[in-house]
Formats: sequence, C-alpha cells, structure tokens
Amino acid sequence: MVEKKSIDLLIDNGTVVTIDKDRRVIRHGAVAIKKNKIKEVGKARLLKAKYSAKRVYDAKNKLITPGLINSHLHFYHHMHRGLSPETLNGLGWSDFVHRRVATVVDPQDEIWGGLGTLLETLKTGVTTFLEAGSYNLAETIEGVAKIGMRGLMGRRSFDHISQGHDMLVDSTRKCLAANEAFMKDYQDGVGLVKPCIVLVGMGRCSDTLYRKSKEMADNYGTVLHMHQANMLENIQESMALHGERPVEHLYNIGALGSNVVMVHMVHVNQKEIGMLAKSKANVVHCPNTAMKLSYGMAAFGRFTEMSEAGVNVAIGTDASDCSNFNDMVRLIYLAAVTPKDYRYDPAAGSAEKALEMATINGAIALNMEKEIGSLEAGKKADIAIYDMHRPDWVPLYNELQNFVYSAQGSSCESVIIDGNFVVEKGKVLTIDEDEVVDRVQFQAKKMLKKTKIPIYSPWKWS
Repeated sequence: MVEKKSIDLLIDNGTVVTIDKDRRVIRHGAVAIKKNKIKEVGKARLLKAKYSAKRVYDAKNKLITPGLINSHLHFYHHMHRGLSPETLNGLGWSDFVHRRVATVVDPQDEIWGGLGTLLETLKTGVTTFLEAGSYNLAETIEGVAKIGMRGLMGRRSFDHISQGHDMLVDSTRKCLAANEAFMKDYQDGVGLVKPCIVLVGMGRCSDTLYRKSKEMADNYGTVLHMHQANMLENIQESMALHGERPVEHLYNIGALGSNVVMVHMVHVNQKEIGMLAKSKANVVHCPNTAMKLSYGMAAFGRFTEMSEAGVNVAIGTDASDCSNFNDMVRLIYLAAVTPKDYRYDPAAGSAEKALEMATINGAIALNMEKEIGSLEAGKKADIAIYDMHRPDWVPLYNELQNFVYSAQGSSCESVIIDGNFVVEKGKVLTIDEDEVVDRVQFQAKKMLKKTKIPIYSPWKWS
C-alpha cells in the first residue's frame, strides 16, 4: 500500500473552476494545499486516496474558484460614498469629489476607507487588489495590510492641471521623488501588500512623468497604473495638446508595455487597439462606473474588440462614489451582460469570459499570473468558496451560468489567501468587521463636518 502524502488542507467534494489552460470544471472535485501553495487539483476520490490532510474542508454544494482579482479600486474614495449628486457626469463628478473632499483627506480616512473597501470586496471572494493611489502612503499600507489580502498600492500622482482640475497637483520632480521613496522604503511590502507606481493619467500628467514612471516600474519590477480614455473630454484635450488620441500618444512616447495597466478605456479606436495589443498593455474595464457617470460605454465601448485583438482585459469595481459598490460577483455580471446589449449580439459576452476577466486576466494585468489567477499545482493557495445551497443558486444545472447571472456576492462562504483562511463560514478572521464599520462611519461624520456637503436628493428630508 502506497503511503499517503501529507498536506495541510484538502478542500473536498465541490465543483472546482480551475481556469487552467484547459479551462477544466471538475464536479466532485478537490484542491490539495500544502503550506501556502496548491499541491494538486482533481477528482476528490483520487486526491483523498493520495493525500492525508491535517484538515478536510467539506465543500459539498460549494463552488470553488480562484480568488477573484479586483484590478482597480480606491481607498479614500470610500469616505465620500453617496455624497456627490448622482446627476454629475464624469468630469463634474471628478471636480466635485477632488475639490471638495480629497483636499481634506487625512491618514485615518485612507486607512479606514481602505479597510472598508477591502472588507466589502473580500467578502465577495476577492483575494487580490490593485489600488488607484493614496496620499498618506506609509500610514495606509501599514494600516490596510492587516486584513491579510494580496495587493498593490501606490501614490496618487499628477503634475498637470487639466480641465480646471488643479487640486493637489505636484511638480514632476516631487511626483517622481515620492514614488521612488515609496518603492525603496516598502520594496518588500507589508504583509502581502506591495508598492507599485500610480499616475492619475487623463491629461493630468506630463510626458516626462509618463516616461520616467514607466522606467521606474521597469526598474522595480512592478506595474504602472493609470486612468485613461474614460470621457470624450479626455480625447478632445489630448487631440488639442498633442494632435493624438491618449493611447496613441502614450504608445508614441514609449510609455506602454506589459507592466502598464490602464483603467476605463471607453474611448479607444481600432488603431489604438492595435497599439495596445502590440505593446501588450493591460486594460481594466469598470462597467459600473461607465454607466453611472455616463461615459458613453454603450455607444463607444470596444472591450469585445480589444479581447478579440488579444488585449488583456481585466475588471475592477473602481471607487465607492462613482461605482458605489465593491461586490465582484455583481461586477462580473455586468462585464458579461453589457456587451450583449450594446453590440446587439448575445455572444459578445459570456459567463466564461467574465470569469476570466475577474481571475487570470487580472493576474496577468498585475504581472502575477505565475502565482495566482487559476487553481493549478504550484500556484499560491488563493481560493474563494461559494455556497450553492441557496435560493439564488437553484435550480442548479450549470454552475458557471448561475454564478455569473444569478448569484450574489453574499454567497461567498470562505476565502483562503496564501494558504490561510481569511474568511471562514462568512466570518472575517483577520480584522474586526464591526470595528471597521463603526470607524468608517465615525470618519464619515468628521468628513461631513469638514466638507459641509449637504445630502443630495430631490425628496424632502427631515
């Protein structure tokens, strides 16, 4: 009789969505984990015969997926969720929140806003995030890392006034120096959170800042993260300044590459799609924000065409006051259904494509595809487990269809990151959830007092 191999954890008898190269979906499947890595994925009966586990997690009636990757979110924006009038378009919203809120943000806002954002998205199955820029870097990375999630964060940097947006603009020299200092001081990260280079983008950065930031990302082996091409105004401004569209200009100045992550990208033409594919730059789609802020996604969005051209497209929930939610399951649904409508083609989006955007595509965007994004031997044990014995999951014929089109993020039962349970049976184990909720609301009261922003609603309040 062959002696069984010792492992730490066996997730047993669930439906395993591997997202490996063969895109296997294994019913009555199992995942064997030793320390912080996946040892093997396969049929439960075979793995149970092969391994002796210190702990067996019963995954009957559960869906087991790679940990979801939220490829674009904001920390301090969480503190002004619901403050801005919903009648503002992208340009009006950006001016409102950055002029009236960003200028009074303090470290506690970023820490607790960050934890609030991460807690919300974690509980829907997210294990990894890419954050879009903070102001109080040391305090924030130290504060948010305790949640136990994997992620990248950086400094919100820009050196140009654009469309009247002159709040908190810095010199090119200061932006580069601050980013370099953060990379040096935190090159090993805090917990599983590591530094990256973040630019605001959207006409608010000089060519020098773009080029030097790309060089810095190359030198430190990290990603360069920026917003681009979200609104028509961005295209018009770029044409007026450079005679080129935003992606075209970045391509021509040498600021694109496989470690560049560009968010929104609603207004991109076919020529630019070719440039994205050639440079291997990554795109992050935020359909929730595009719809709420009227970016024109239905009229101008070309995300299906990007994917067909070989561009890596991931998804992110964006900021809590322009998307307003951080539920990745809800976002996966939008990523699947919106192209069906605006392309008049039911095959333009699918459950499988949307799941790829939330897993392996996100891993590629973050340059982590060798570590995370799929359930395969040798990869980090970052796993989400969903309860399918719920009203929103039945009747159950096709687990992928139900997950994307029927389920809610609240069906996430447990989350494993780096081999450790961070959420188990719905309970967050790393931080006090009630404390986070209370502290976010405490900071919100202070924020309201500092900003004096009235509640927006056409209804009468008393």
